[in-house]
Amino acid sequence: MSSLAADLGDRFPGREEQVDQLLTLLGDEHDPAPPCLFAYGPSATGKTAVIRELFAKYDTEGRHHAYVSGVECFTPRLLFERVLNAWAGHVPSLESRFANYARCENAVDFVNCVRDLLCDRQDETHYIVIDQAERLRDRGPMLLTLLLRLSELAGASISTVLISNVVWDKFRPRHGGAPDPIPVFFSSYTKQQMLAIIERDCPEDEPPKFFLTFVDAIYEVFHRNCADLNELRHLVAMLYPKFVQPVFEGQATRSEFTRLFKLCQPYFSAASERLYLREISTSEWQKYSAVASAATAPEDVTRSIYQMAESSEGLDLPYYTKFLLIAAFLASYNPTRLDAQYFSRAKAPTKRRTKGAAAQNAQDAKDRQQLLGPKSFGIERMLAIFYSIIVEPVDSSVDVQIQIASLVTLRLLTKTSAGDRLDGIKCKCNVSLESIRAISQSVRFDVERYLYNFA
Repeated sequence: MSSLAADLGDRFPGREEQVDQLLTLLGDEHDPAPPCLFAYGPSATGKTAVIRELFAKYDTEGRHHAYVSGVECFTPRLLFERVLNAWAGHVPSLESRFANYARCENAVDFVNCVRDLLCDRQDETHYIVIDQAERLRDRGPMLLTLLLRLSELAGASISTVLISNVVWDKFRPRHGGAPDPIPVFFSSYTKQQMLAIIERDCPEDEPPKFFLTFVDAIYEVFHRNCADLNELRHLVAMLYPKFVQPVFEGQATRSEFTRLFKLCQPYFSAASERLYLREISTSEWQKYSAVASAATAPEDVTRSIYQMAESSEGLDLPYYTKFLLIAAFLASYNPTRLDAQYFSRAKAPTKRRTKGAAAQNAQDAKDRQQLLGPKSFGIERMLAIFYSIIVEPVDSSVDVQIQIASLVTLRLLTKTSAGDRLDGIKCKCNVSLESIRAISQSVRFDVERYLYNFA
């Protein structure tokens, strides 16, 4: 057991305390285990990786623990059958016509199958490891209680290990039938622990000390806005090739760290606004950042990277999200009084041209919204335009509100109303006409037909 703790401690720096606590609670193979363990903490703190590796070494045969994901097992039946497959050592294959070990339609069938399967293993402890366990809240009110009391119901030694980013109080069963698990808290990594982990990503042909100095600089630049270990590792992997590029181009040496940092500064700024916010993908970052190098002017580097999200390839959005963005652009630049004329599907009655209308048109020609910039609009107006310009009915499975929130997160829409206001929310569009034209062309929509007073 001590060798296993030392091995896991070396593989997962900063998690020695959690490894010791888990091994103490699990004990030896024939020791009684607690009914439930609850591993929780912020994201990217090693919960899943530590527990999966621990059980892979603790149960080398793989027939005493079952790992299931709360996302993949979106029904209780999928969860039940996957647990039984793991404990029975059954792998669905072509020979078995991909059939499971047993068919479990409900909780009663699952408990009976567990009794039959473990009747000859009374002296062995079996584990159910459930990742993203907070998803069990949506699988029925009694599922979590069943899993926590499975040892009592099946008459066998069974322990459930829950892994979650949410504290136990957020999804404890309301009826109070489930026992409280033993908590194992995974705290956020400190700076030294993060550096020790990311240091292991150093390329084989690079000096470790030089790489660690770069990682330390990345941490100082991004840690205030990005405390996620996975995100920092991603940024290091994307930025380090650009950081050492001047060395291979003869622009600087490895000892001139300040000069290298200055040459890489445009990439740092672009990464914080484009790469970290996922406005562009990793492949697009590599494609566009390869256009410029340290030998070019810094403004050329910045211009090349900042044009990524403005290209038609950079705005790779879902189908309905593109129409929402088009509707937001039309609401930002078209006068409200012309909505019925442009977007009404009923035939509008003809009106006589008056002097007031002529004067209004003359004023609009003088103060074009294209020159004044985008104006605020209500979400209700944008949705009315959206449902008018889209031809086919919107699929019932599409959550339009979530897609609007995604546009705000990507800064394609800017919220202009007060943050605590729940009704009458107003936004404005931040996308240029060229980008809207490219998006409209990708969905075969003629946006020029609906634009008022654009040149």
